[in-house]
Amino acid sequence: MEKAETGKYKFICFTEEGCKLMNRLRSEVLQNEKECASGQDFVEDYRETKVESLPEWTSENFKQGNILVFIGALGIAVRAIAPFCKDKTKDPGVIVVDEKGTFVIPVLSGHIGGAVSSAKELAAIIGAMPVITTATDVRGEFAVDVFAKENNLGINDMKRARKFTAKILAGEEATFLVSPNTSHKEGLCLIPKCTVVGMGCRKGKSFDELNEFLKSALNSVGIDARSLKAIVSIDKKKDEQGLIELAEFYKVPFITYPAEVLMKQVGDFEHSDLVMEVTGADNVCERAVIAYGCTRLVQKKLAKDGMTIAIGMTDVGVEYERYEK
Repeated sequence: MEKAETGKYKFICFTEEGCKLMNRLRSEVLQNEKECASGQDFVEDYRETKVESLPEWTSENFKQGNILVFIGALGIAVRAIAPFCKDKTKDPGVIVVDEKGTFVIPVLSGHIGGAVSSAKELAAIIGAMPVITTATDVRGEFAVDVFAKENNLGINDMKRARKFTAKILAGEEATFLVSPNTSHKEGLCLIPKCTVVGMGCRKGKSFDELNEFLKSALNSVGIDARSLKAIVSIDKKKDEQGLIELAEFYKVPFITYPAEVLMKQVGDFEHSDLVMEVTGADNVCERAVIAYGCTRLVQKKLAKDGMTIAIGMTDVGVEYERYEK
C-alpha cells in the first residue's frame, strides 16, 4: 500500500497500477491548485510513502475537510471506513476509483463532505465515469444539503432535511427558513454564519468557564451557536488561552483590536473607568463587536465572575424559500 496527498485529497492505493493512477491524479490536482493560487507562492506538499496499516491511515485522515480516495476495490474502502462512520454532518467525503480509472464512486458524505463534487472533478481529470447514486443528483433536483454547504449554512435538524428532500422528490412543495434563531421549533432552518461575540475576561479564565458563559448568553437571546462567525476582543487578550480554545472549539477566528481602534467606534456603549484604566478602552466586548463590522448589538454587555460578553449580528436576510415542481 502507498499513500500520497495534495490539498484536501488523501490518496491510498494497493497495486502497482493503482500507484500509477494515484500519481497521475495527484499531479493533475496539484496543477489545478497551482493555477488557482493565481501567482501566489505555492508549496507542493506531495509525499508518497508506504502504508503499514490501513486502519491507522483511515483513522488519521478520517476528519471533515479531507477527501479520502481509495484506488482499488470498493469492498476494501467500505471495510476500512466502517468503524469510523458516525454522522453525515461530520464524516469526510470518501471516494473509490478502480485501478484502471474507469469509474469514480462517491461512497460517503456525498454532499456535505463534498464527495460528489470531488468525484466529478477526479473523473474529469482521468476521463472516467462518475457513478452518482444520490437521488437529488440523479433526478437533477434541488439538494438542500448542497445548498447549505455552498452557502456556508448550518442545518438545524438532519431529520427535517431528509423530510424536505423527500417532499422535493415526491413533487411536493417544500419550504425552509434562513435564520440564526433557535425559536423556530418546526420545519427546516438553515443557519447563517452571522453572530459575532465580543468577550473580555480576567487573566486565566478557563475554557469551561468561558464556554458556559457564552452558551448562557446565546440561549438568553435565542441564538443558535452554529451561527457563530467570530469571537472578538482587545489585543491585550490575544494570548488568553481560554479565549483561544473557545474559538478553536467553535471553529471560528479569534480576532483582537488595539484599544485605540476600539475607542474610535461609534455607538452607545457602557462606560467603565476601571476597564479604561486597565485596557485603554472603556468597553471591550461591545466595542469589539462593532469594530468587527456588526451593524447592531442583540445583547449589550453582560458581566459575570470576571467575564464580560456582548453579542452582535452582521446583516443577514431572514427569508423563506419555497420549491415547487
